[in-house]
Amino acid sequence: MEEPKITSKPAFTVIGMKYRGKNEQEEIPQLWGKFMERESEINDRVNPRVCFGVEDNFDKTSGEFDYVAAFEVSRGADVPEGMVKWEVPDRTYAVFTCTLPTIREAYDTAYKSWLPKSGYQRAEGPEFEFYDQDFEARDPTSKMYLYIPLK
Repeated sequence: MEEPKITSKPAFTVIGMKYRGKNEQEEIPQLWGKFMERESEINDRVNPRVCFGVEDNFDKTSGEFDYVAAFEVSRGADVPEGMVKWEVPDRTYAVFTCTLPTIREAYDTAYKSWLPKSGYQRAEGPEFEFYDQDFEARDPTSKMYLYIPLK
């Protein structure tokens, strides 16, 4: 896996559907399926072809975390019933390029190999998966990006 790119990203707002758990039964891919069925309910999308998988509130004891399948929206956007709005703060990130089949490896590389040797620490707040306009979920070689917040 290649070295991450260090970049800053201004704060942004997302609206999407939330899951809390360990993703032991492929709940996150199932969440994406349900979310995409309801995508038309989200107004004020910044870019309708770009999605985010935002993760936060990891519990080291239980292994559970919150995950939101989301679109970036303008700040004042209304939240449809059964969805949540999250603010992602202005941060510096390590950005790892991966694919859906290599996402677990990307997380392992980020946290077990790269971060301990990098001189950085993980900052508070959410990390996220970024699916740009070229991402194609059915193509196992399609690139996505994992953003780990740094301090």
